[in-house]
Amino acid sequence: MNTIRTLSGVPRLILLAALIALASAPAALAIEVVAEGQAFSEKQAILNAQRNAVEQGLGLFLDSSTKIKNFKLIQDRVLSSSSGFVTSYEVVSITRTADGREVRVKIKATVARDLLKNRLMALKILHQATGRKRVMVIYKSSNPNALARNHGANRTALQAIRQALNREGFQVFNESVTAKVYRRIERAARVDRPVEDVIAMALDQKANLLVIFENIAGQRGAKGGLFSKTDSTIRISVHETSNGRQVADAEAEGIQLILANPGGKDWEKGLSSAAGKAARTAISKIIDQIIVYYRDLKQEGFNYTITFRNFNDIEIDKIVSVLENSPDFSQLTNPKFTRDYMEVGITSTQPSLRVDRILRSGMLEKGITLRREFIEGYTMIYSNPNRRE
Repeated sequence: MNTIRTLSGVPRLILLAALIALASAPAALAIEVVAEGQAFSEKQAILNAQRNAVEQGLGLFLDSSTKIKNFKLIQDRVLSSSSGFVTSYEVVSITRTADGREVRVKIKATVARDLLKNRLMALKILHQATGRKRVMVIYKSSNPNALARNHGANRTALQAIRQALNREGFQVFNESVTAKVYRRIERAARVDRPVEDVIAMALDQKANLLVIFENIAGQRGAKGGLFSKTDSTIRISVHETSNGRQVADAEAEGIQLILANPGGKDWEKGLSSAAGKAARTAISKIIDQIIVYYRDLKQEGFNYTITFRNFNDIEIDKIVSVLENSPDFSQLTNPKFTRDYMEVGITSTQPSLRVDRILRSGMLEKGITLRREFIEGYTMIYSNPNRRE
């Protein structure tokens, strides 16, 4: 049984053009692998075979150190959308297991090497630049037509947003933590708190990123015919809590067809489905923007504000010397001095924990010991452990 199948329902002429382009493209853009999959149904067995094909493709890009340290994390993220990397496949054989309960499928698959490589590069940027950043997701409406926070459609949207962020490796706060922020908003008797206030509240809970979303439901579709529709527009913005900077902003619309003249439950169910679709599309755009943001930030360098407390003039001179002569730091700003206190700005392409190690190591070579008092975002505070405040 040799059947060539594609993974989209595009018209035949477009599909033919795509296949010709693929066939004429450089060999490096795609690879062919043979893979097997097993499941209770043929459809699922094919999906499992595609996943195994992509897993083989991963091995071409992941070096040994990556496989040891981060392979499971990267593998799970890529394979969660493995079908997107298989452009076509040919079913070589379909058999059943000895007990006849499961289907075993062997396929010859074409894996898009360039797409897979780009995805791995994006994941590497996220992993290196964001690590396990703590993310708080808050519902905050600014549009008068937005749904109330506790509406069922918002719970569906929130679940979709949280799942997408978790898949990308972010550490998303649970609802018990976000409830503290909602209680503070409610105690202030203001539902229209400025974004800056909400960012400050998220920072109090030690969140690195604040994700704000709202859901604007459309009007009921025109009556008549067999179907009506529900629609939902999800708007999402992302902010760094350490400096208030907006990292990403996107919106998407989701539409769900329902029977004409729906009852209340049918309408609410359709609205929840539309909200879920919109949320998945919007958060996908947001994640792409976060990747670009941290990629550009890494290329340009992170701007750190570093404070040193209780060091004498001789020690301050040594500290400045380390900062000026380290190849990892650039664009040293003019320090601000008070008595036993110096604040200085530096630019570095290194993440904060790496900067911390570089600083402490360089200072030790000069005979200076640093006590870490505070590290959050791009703000770092050190004191002299040999002197009292």
